[in-house]
Formats: sequence, C-alpha cells, structure tokens
Amino acid sequence: MKREWRSETVKYCCKVELAKMSEVLYLGEETVKRLLNWNATFRAMETAMESVCKKRAVQSARTFTKSSRTDSLLLTMPGYLDNGSFGALGCKLVTVAPNNANLEKPLPTINAHIMLFDDATGVLKAVISGTEITQWRTAAASAVATKHLKPSRKFEILAILGAGAQGRIHAIAFQHFFKFKEVRIWNRNRPRAERLVSELNQSSDSQEFKCFGCNRECVEGADVIVTATFAKEAIVQLEWLKEGAHVNAVGAGLTHHSELSESIYLGGEVYVDHRTGAEVELAGLKELGVEFKGEIGSLIAGDLSPPPSNRITVFQSLGMAVEDCAMARLVYDLYKTA
Repeated sequence: MKREWRSETVKYCCKVELAKMSEVLYLGEETVKRLLNWNATFRAMETAMESVCKKRAVQSARTFTKSSRTDSLLLTMPGYLDNGSFGALGCKLVTVAPNNANLEKPLPTINAHIMLFDDATGVLKAVISGTEITQWRTAAASAVATKHLKPSRKFEILAILGAGAQGRIHAIAFQHFFKFKEVRIWNRNRPRAERLVSELNQSSDSQEFKCFGCNRECVEGADVIVTATFAKEAIVQLEWLKEGAHVNAVGAGLTHHSELSESIYLGGEVYVDHRTGAEVELAGLKELGVEFKGEIGSLIAGDLSPPPSNRITVFQSLGMAVEDCAMARLVYDLYKTA
C-alpha cells in the first residue's frame, strides 16, 4: 500500500512539473526571424548601451568554458536591464564553434539560446533561440556605434572583412541604416565572398556589393570598416585607413582584438560597449597602453562628446548580456502582441 501511494505521488508530481514546463514559451529561430525588424532592434541596442552608463543595468564579464577536444567555446552571459520597454532578466548561453563553417553541410559558427525570466518571481518565462538575435543585435550595435561616433560624416564606402554570418548581417544592416554606394566584401576563402556578394546583389536587386580578393584593397578608401572573422593575426593595418575612418571590430579571434594591428589601437580612439567587461577581455590592449575613450552609451546619453570627425575611431564590440536581455524582451513582447 505504501509503495502504491509513493508511486501515485511521483506520478502526480511529474504531472505538476510537466504542467509548469508547458507554461514556458519556446521561440525557435524561424519565429524569431519573422518577428525581428531593424528599427526596433536599433532602439533596443541604444537603450541597452545607454542603460549601462546610466547604471540601470547589471552584468558581469562573461564566463568561458573551452572544450578540451575541439576549439569550441561555451559562453555564459547573465544580465538584468531596468527599462520599461526593453527591461528583462535573462541569461544567454552561446557556443562558438569555428569548425562548423568547414563541415560538409556547414552550420552556423555561433549558436545561442536566451533564458528569459520573470524579474519579480524568478520564474522562467521563455527559452528563445538566440542565434538570429545575436547576429541582429551585434550588427545593430555596430550601427549604433557608427552613428554616434561619426554623427556628421557622410558615408559612401563600406568594407567588410569576413563573409560568414556576421559579415552577411552587417552588410544587410548597414545598407538599411546608411545606404552606402559601395559595399566591399573580402574573405580568405574568395569563393565564399563571391557567393555572399551574389546573394546580396540578387536579394537587393542591385550591384552595390562587390567582392575583393585583397584585404588591403578592400579597406583602402573605405569610410567604415567591419572586421568579422576568426583571424588570429592582424588583417587591417593603420596605413591602409583613410583619415576619419571608423572600424567596427566584432570578430572573435584569439584575443578578441587580433584582427586589427596594434598601431590602429594606439593611433586611433577606442570605444567599448561595457568598460568593466573590456577591462577583463581586452586586458592585452591595456597592457599595450591603449586607452579606452569611453562607452558608446555615454555618447548616446550625451555625457560624452563625439571625437573630431578626422580621427580614426574603433568600436571594439564584445557584446553584452543586457543587449540580449533587451532583445529577448523585444521578441517576447512582439510574439505576445502579434
């Protein structure tokens, strides 16, 4: 009799737990892609960045767990954003697997999920696929930085080094926001760059996107440069940059700052998304004597003036947990009101 009672109790508890789990919303990549739009994503990134400098955000430097068998990484990014429109408590889990691009059937090199919690009760509200969100918010953050660092510049040429997911999404986002006359794309694997250029020209019904076989030729004369690679050594040199050029460094090389030469960091003005995180993850730059001029959020808030337009600027993008919190809240609200 006691055994039967225990059995029924276990069954009941399992039913209760399943009922609780069924209340957790899951939003997959296709749903996320359908809901996202660039203007709302831009506002979410501005809000997240400004909230950091206004002390309305809580986050710490991300943690890294490296696979001992492969080059894959697991990143853990918890955060809290206090804002009426984009506020949220969440945690993003990200895997970075560079070898995915070389598979017979290539997979995204970055995969992510965001756990969204009720900030009052701590109850899990939703699990949201974060790969598309990571791509969009990273590109939008670069666009926000470009807008606020170069508010008076007229842009004509964009150079993108890297033809993977981030290279592609940056090309799309920057054409949406800035409408460059020419978008140059370079990749170590030229056929990959050629395929991306063909896709982008076809989808936009234009010839604005052009493939370059040499990284120097791609960069020279460009107003804005995006580096989105896993390069382990510098692929951009200071002498290639025109006066007043702006660089968005978003790649994930060995040190997060291996794509640009040391002379660019020492000769330009470097801005970050989150100073606390940068102090940890960009310690190598600090050791070189590189000074972080400030956070992008301080420019948005008006607490910091933009640098002179003729200065070379660098936005060293690390990505922030509160950016993902803002995006999770945005997608969750869009789904609920759709």
